Amino acid sequence: MTPSTCSTLTDPTGPPCTLGSEEEGEIPVAHRVFEGWLNDRLERLGAASARIAAAQAEAIRIQAELAAARPPEGYDELDLFDSMVAGDVAGVMRISTGSAEWHLHFADQVVRRLPAGLQALTEGVLDLPRLRSLEHATAPLDDELAGRVADHVLGKGPRAHRAGFTAACRRGVITIDPDGAAKRTEERRRERRVWVDPEEDGTAVLGAVLPADAALACLGRIERIADATIADRSETDSRSPDEVRADTLMDLILGRYGQPGPAGPTGAEVQVVIPIGTLLGMDTEPGELTGYGPLPAAVAREIAMRPTSTWRRMLTDPAGHLVELGERRYPSPGQKRHVRARNPCCTFPRCTRRAWRCDLDHTRPYASGGKTLVENLGPLCRRHHRVRHHGRWRVVQPRPGVFRWTSPTGRCYEVRPHSYLDGEYTTIDHGMSDENSRPR
Repeated sequence: MTPSTCSTLTDPTGPPCTLGSEEEGEIPVAHRVFEGWLNDRLERLGAASARIAAAQAEAIRIQAELAAARPPEGYDELDLFDSMVAGDVAGVMRISTGSAEWHLHFADQVVRRLPAGLQALTEGVLDLPRLRSLEHATAPLDDELAGRVADHVLGKGPRAHRAGFTAACRRGVITIDPDGAAKRTEERRRERRVWVDPEEDGTAVLGAVLPADAALACLGRIERIADATIADRSETDSRSPDEVRADTLMDLILGRYGQPGPAGPTGAEVQVVIPIGTLLGMDTEPGELTGYGPLPAAVAREIAMRPTSTWRRMLTDPAGHLVELGERRYPSPGQKRHVRARNPCCTFPRCTRRAWRCDLDHTRPYASGGKTLVENLGPLCRRHHRVRHHGRWRVVQPRPGVFRWTSPTGRCYEVRPHSYLDGEYTTIDHGMSDENSRPR
């Protein structure tokens, strides 16, 4: 029931972070010294990353100047100047001519159409992959709409990770140009296809472009069958989960081993969140496809109105965070459903692992008196579950769905629940905690 984009804000003056409610023994001096060393390197890494971003912005500006350059009259009688420039750029950057032409085009588009994005790169707010995501998302738009999308997206910062920023760019395009987004979605659906790319050592990649809801339904069915296979397999079956999923895909397509057919039109559940105004056709606010992100209003309505669709009520607070999830007609563990709808990803700062593939962790450990209630539960992927309990990271849940983390080096983060108003969930960086920033 939840999409997933993330926003990241910096708020050193925000609520204080704590090391958690568990009692903690005396930390050896050598450990404190080592964490101080780690913190110094992290600060230097952040400064170096900002310098890299500024240098990349300068390179883009120079490339844009080269792309826009025009020789004096009589210099290029054969109209080969652009190819000449691309050749020289390729030599200077040590890339192919085709790559050089792409860099020149990208730079020209960014400088002319997305000056706010370029400025954000200069200031270290964005990195180059995020700027590329913004340019790619706005490529179908005219200059005026592209600028509006950039302002809309950049108003909430770089998000917690690149996937979240990319999803925010897609949502921004749908919000600013809903009619155009719906038309382009229909056009892209007509481009669905399947292909094979040869790989090394007797393997190949089987790829497909499908409607997003159908692709997620296919993946969901593969996951369910693979999970059942893993649960029931013999001790001699040593395949990894990825191998089981790949074998399941082959078995389904090739009809081997009596795999069952789809249960219904899609064979698996997909979840779409739709504002009531969009559902009724009163506005064009985007819907959200869980595991994919924003959908144009018309596409979200079409999925909701299918005869096989099941509706479920969701109540949110004024910030769009989940308060209550209505019961479905099909039974399932209610607490898991609520927590995973409230926090759609692992609640460790900037982790993008989907909640349905995570453990449900007791924020206050059960062994320490923590109760099994939704206000004391949160999804943690297996890796960060181990880090939380064995890596001196501390977490508290001051309000349901809000997780405040403190790292061993003293950095504090607050992960907030998903907002069903704007399709985002937020990670706030509170900087260094007072306790960990004192001289040692």
